[in-house]
Amino acid sequence: MRNKLGGLFLAIVLSGALLGGWLGDRAQAEESDSDDLDQQLRVFTHAFALIKKHYGRDVESTELVESAIRGMLRTLDPHSSFFAAEDYTELQEEQQGKYFGLGILIRPEFAGSGRVVVVEPPASGTPGQKAGLRPGDVLSHINGEPMDDWIYPDEVIPKLKGPKGTTVRITVERPGEKRPFDLDIERDAIPLFSIRYAFHLKPQVGYIRIEKFAETTSSELDEALDRLGESDLKGLVLDLRDNPGGSLTQAIEVADRFLEKKQVIVSTRGRRGIGRSYLAPRGRRHLYPMAVLINRHSASASEIVAGALQDHDRALIIGETSFGKALVQTVFPLRSDRGLALTTGKYYTPSNRLIQRPYEDGFWDYYFAKGPLSSSDNGDAYRTDGGRTVYGGGGIAPDVEEKIGNYTRLVEAANRRNLFHGFAGMLVRGDVVSDVRYQYSSSELGRWSEKKRRKLMKSLLVSERTLASLRQFLQDSGLEFTSEEYEESRSLLANRLRQELFVMLFGDREGMRIHLEIDNQVQMALGQLPRAAKLIAAGDETGKD
Repeated sequence: MRNKLGGLFLAIVLSGALLGGWLGDRAQAEESDSDDLDQQLRVFTHAFALIKKHYGRDVESTELVESAIRGMLRTLDPHSSFFAAEDYTELQEEQQGKYFGLGILIRPEFAGSGRVVVVEPPASGTPGQKAGLRPGDVLSHINGEPMDDWIYPDEVIPKLKGPKGTTVRITVERPGEKRPFDLDIERDAIPLFSIRYAFHLKPQVGYIRIEKFAETTSSELDEALDRLGESDLKGLVLDLRDNPGGSLTQAIEVADRFLEKKQVIVSTRGRRGIGRSYLAPRGRRHLYPMAVLINRHSASASEIVAGALQDHDRALIIGETSFGKALVQTVFPLRSDRGLALTTGKYYTPSNRLIQRPYEDGFWDYYFAKGPLSSSDNGDAYRTDGGRTVYGGGGIAPDVEEKIGNYTRLVEAANRRNLFHGFAGMLVRGDVVSDVRYQYSSSELGRWSEKKRRKLMKSLLVSERTLASLRQFLQDSGLEFTSEEYEESRSLLANRLRQELFVMLFGDREGMRIHLEIDNQVQMALGQLPRAAKLIAAGDETGKD
């Protein structure tokens, strides 16, 4: 819409929005008072016309309409939301599990810079892989425009993405190369993977991290479990931390992978209490102890999976109480490639506990304050299949609470300035004298067998001499710290540097494996697998699970 659009067309568009979302279905429409609706729409269009005619500056019709819809939704709940055209396109990309771009994983070069670093070898067949991009490459310009003043990721990523078949020119600064060089890369369809990390933490104990629930999540999970050798697993750590949710269908399929056939996964209830229960359609293939990791940012679909596995005593939940988002969102398309996500019900776990956290005190407290926990002080008590007590109304509370360990002030300061990456690049280029060899090119490592690469990974440690050089590098970079702070941070400094070296030489997945060595929640989960095994044994004795 443009300024010249009149009130009549606005009323038609608004009516379409209301009929697509607010009224929803025939039963709701029949209950609505059509005369009252017509009267309220006339009030709205009158106010719109007055604003367009008399306000102190010209206002775009699109701006007014979209702001009005957002204001209307803010009176309902925290999660009903309006998607402008660009946001709606991004939502569809996430749900469909693909976008058009280069297929590279990037991160900021350092805080406050738009320049980004490629942190993982691009997947085979992607435009980035065909162009020869490597881990450690710094992207400094896009289509000749310097990125130093951009804000990551809001300005960088849209510049790299674009319609299929279009070309983008990027300027690359590569460690070991004296001068930057340009690459012209044609964009293509790129899958949006929801599982980037799946490997063994120790022999026959797997680790899988699900970052969101998209259309491909269940098939990715099948592939990950196959790679891990599911039939031989003695334990699995399923990481749902920072997972904001996504597709309900995919949450059901993921939970189904670990539960018995026909066990309840989740129930929904809408207006007048009408809803349905979703049962595991196929059931598990193998049975092994499980620990599920959640934190404050685990929400929606991730809470559905965690709640189902907890209620059926299929897994121990480790970490922190989840966010508590259990409002059923139905996305209705609107005109002009926009959309409306409207709350149409609430989710309940198999034991009938509500996941949703209260939001009556205001949306600010709901999003940014800690809010209530799932405990006997503020939630109703329920029972798992095995008789364990769990609580509803405040997210999913863990069976074993374990706060995430924080980096020290020194490590955080070095992280913010991306100094670990800079020093690792110097080691790989041979700019730092060390008693350990770090100079391995991508082409050299690519010719090695997997067995030889694994042997190198085990031996590629951060020596005392290297750590001393890192200390001097941090001081030369302007970081101020005491000897006590350095000694306190020694093991963390060595781990962070080793992470960067592994990312640079072997890719982001191997860097994550190193990081998990000091992840106290993961280590707690490993220690709790014997207890998870006892849950399974107790379930077998009672015919459950």
